[in-house]
Amino acid sequence: MSLSRISRIIPTRVRAVQVTFGNKITGIQRASYATTRRKQPPLPPRRFVIPPLPLALIGASFICLGLGLYEYLNSDIQKFPVPIRQALRKGLYYEQSGDNTLALKYFKEALALGLLSEELENGPLIGIMIQLGALEEKMGLLPQARETLRNALVRLVGTEDVLEVDLSGLEKALDQKKAVGIAQKLGDVTHAMKRFEEAEKWYVWSVEHVLKSSAKPKSSYGDSDEVLFDKEHMPDWLTKTDVGASLEALGTFYTARNKPALAIHLYLKALELNGMKSCQSAVLMNNLAESYSGLGQFEEAKIWGQRGLSLAQNPNTGKQNGDKELCDETCGVLLFNMGMLFEVKERKEKNRYTSELIYRYIANKG
Repeated sequence: MSLSRISRIIPTRVRAVQVTFGNKITGIQRASYATTRRKQPPLPPRRFVIPPLPLALIGASFICLGLGLYEYLNSDIQKFPVPIRQALRKGLYYEQSGDNTLALKYFKEALALGLLSEELENGPLIGIMIQLGALEEKMGLLPQARETLRNALVRLVGTEDVLEVDLSGLEKALDQKKAVGIAQKLGDVTHAMKRFEEAEKWYVWSVEHVLKSSAKPKSSYGDSDEVLFDKEHMPDWLTKTDVGASLEALGTFYTARNKPALAIHLYLKALELNGMKSCQSAVLMNNLAESYSGLGQFEEAKIWGQRGLSLAQNPNTGKQNGDKELCDETCGVLLFNMGMLFEVKERKEKNRYTSELIYRYIANKG
């Protein structure tokens, strides 16, 4: 038997095939035929592109997170034992949130725990006292602030007779700066409490120490105990700004106590240290104008007022030190004071002219 005929191809994808033996169709077999397809060009690989802005934000967030963790793990608050640390964190949080009442509660709790703790060193404990005293002053609790700050100073210098202590004997130089700062704050608090004699003692004590710390002998031959302040050889813990601030604080106290002659000397020394190019210098010039006015020296007061006004109105003054707001505020005060100064001067001239007329009238009558 042999394959005799193949039926025609059916135009479908699957085609039928007839197989015959002789004159008989014995079966139909299905056959498949391969078809050729046009090859499509390969697609380029898809790239996953992230826009630059989200990447920058993600990077910045990780940097902030890293800095936050570093600050958290290396901050000074980590030096405190856990119970004190927790109270301090709450106190700082509520103070920054504006809830001073709760902040005061937790700072007092931290101080009480610190006084009982055997682990806490003297330095961090004094830090809690300073923080608490500053908050009490801010809340107007002046007697409590005075007691807290004085206790901090006593603990720092190691004796109740604080005003008799020579701060140069402290082991750490930074403790001297801390003691001067606490004394000046005590001066502010006691001045606000109208304890003027005590305030003057705190101010004078702090000023004397900063001046003594940078003093050199008046005579190089050793035949005199007198010393002079040397601004070029100050210790590392002290800056010209620190000395100027101490002098200005004492000068402001004397101005408020109607002692302008004492204030002028202090303001001039502070201005010498501070220079003539900052907004703080404009403040000192305004203070000098007020002090000279208090002495009746109106021409001198006018000179300092005009110098301060020119400095405060100069736009470059605030840009150099980033204290433009202080310049703006000082400018307003100076304008007001200059107006009052001219008014007083004019009134005095009118009074003098009137007095001269009266004197002449009496003289002519006589």
